[in-house]
Amino acid sequence: MSLLRRSCADTLFQPESPPGTPVQVLGILESLGAGFDHLWVSGLTDEAWPLKARPNPFLSVTAQKAAGIPEASAEGSLALDRRITDGWLGAAGEVVFSFYAKEQDRDLAPSPLILSVEEGKVAVPAFPSFRDLVFSKRYTRTLEDSVGPAVTATQIKGGTRVLSDQAACPFRAFARWRLEAEPLESPSDGLDAAKRGTLVHALMKNLWGLLRDSSSLGRDISAEIGQAADAAVKELELEGRFAELERARLARLAREWLDVERARPAFEVVALEKSQAVKVARLEFSGRIDRLDRLSTGGHALIDYKTSRNPSPNNWKPPRPDDPQLPLYAVAAQEEIAAVAFARVRAGEMRYMGFSREKNAIPQVIPSKNWKSQLQDWKEEAEALGGAFAAGAARVDPKRELTTCRYCAMHALCRVYEKVNVLAETEEGEE
Repeated sequence: MSLLRRSCADTLFQPESPPGTPVQVLGILESLGAGFDHLWVSGLTDEAWPLKARPNPFLSVTAQKAAGIPEASAEGSLALDRRITDGWLGAAGEVVFSFYAKEQDRDLAPSPLILSVEEGKVAVPAFPSFRDLVFSKRYTRTLEDSVGPAVTATQIKGGTRVLSDQAACPFRAFARWRLEAEPLESPSDGLDAAKRGTLVHALMKNLWGLLRDSSSLGRDISAEIGQAADAAVKELELEGRFAELERARLARLAREWLDVERARPAFEVVALEKSQAVKVARLEFSGRIDRLDRLSTGGHALIDYKTSRNPSPNNWKPPRPDDPQLPLYAVAAQEEIAAVAFARVRAGEMRYMGFSREKNAIPQVIPSKNWKSQLQDWKEEAEALGGAFAAGAARVDPKRELTTCRYCAMHALCRVYEKVNVLAETEEGEE
């Protein structure tokens, strides 16, 4: 940005003026030798005019003076600027020289080249601004514009995050996935939360790619843990001491997590990072299942790794579920799904959480009162969200007002803070 500003400042530029333009804004060189009906020269302070000498740094100053280059010396620059000033005085019937008297708290003086010009005040009539003219009409009209063009494509990029955003706020989904509005990334020291989550996903993918089922947990698997941690670090291209620290951290996480896995009934890992197409309301989203287990109690378990502090199956509840990803996979899967669960891989807080068809399918996963009805509710909610997105719904309607907006980057577009009482929300949060 510094180089760009410097380049722009050093480049002479004159916008093209259409024929018959009554007012022109010119630089010093463009004004030389031109005649005007009226002429106003501004900015003539003693610091700005005459210009300072600017000899060419690649040529001898003595040679430049001998060649008569005005900018080579202070005397030459003064003589040139005096001639330019005299030329301005004769360029129009009415000529105004002006300077600004203050720069912040500094007093400024006029250029010595204009001291001989009679000082006076210019009478400028007061014209109403365009804004005042518009508001004086008192003509206002309110338009409710909350629906955009319908989606014409069938394959939608963004995956199931589109429906997550649609549930959080229709405008967020429209701005991010239809207008392609993206926030600027904020730099962080070391790995941010997203990259740490990526590391854990890579760890679990490589680990279960080696172990495959629960029967392998009864033997010494230190070598597999080290191999999986090493592969995860290499996937993110970490190097040096930092890579060693992350490798050790991942190995500790893996050992702690496998204690949770040992408490489960027998299972077999049948898919890792499996691509999954999801069709909702004539739209097709691409997704990826972290892990699919075959359960000894029958059916399969969909598992999604989470490293955040507060993942919750309550985020799947309609209406407008906060995180509809796993429910979408469950209703779209070709396999018989008997459990859907978050695997919270976080030091000191390791556990499974979710819903299952039968009791004791996975420890701490709650058996559903009516599994078939729950799957149907998830499907209907997904169809509703997908249908709204496909229809172009774009109203500013955050699910939980500023709680939803706190981590959204679309504030400048939706201007939600003009709609929501910020002070009331802040006071409520402080209580």
